[in-house]
Amino acid sequence: MIRISAFLAIAFGVFLAIAEAARNWGDWQWWPYWLVDYIAVALLIFGAQRALKTGTVRWLAGAWGWTAGTFYSSFFSHIERISAGAEDRVGNINEQPLTIIIGVMLGVSILGFLGAVLGKRAG
Repeated sequence: MIRISAFLAIAFGVFLAIAEAARNWGDWQWWPYWLVDYIAVALLIFGAQRALKTGTVRWLAGAWGWTAGTFYSSFFSHIERISAGAEDRVGNINEQPLTIIIGVMLGVSILGFLGAVLGKRAG
């Protein structure tokens, strides 16, 4: 499960880097709001590399934990916006589809975290 979590971290990190740029292109949010996503990208890829190379999961579990925390906060802030009847568009995407995507990404990051901490080490 650690290898699966590591490969998922690489794929997720690449997807997140591209998706964050696409979401904000031409209408970038204030930098702290997107910087956390790029920190997640760096941590995921570094953690995956360390897990695949050495078998240690500390960085990978930490990366998934950071990512899950980031998406948890983002998901519930978007739920709050929808509940308050805020404008339907955030950046380049409508609020409701964006919230669903963020919810799915939160779920994936939780699964990645569980795969890292509960997985069996090779050899």
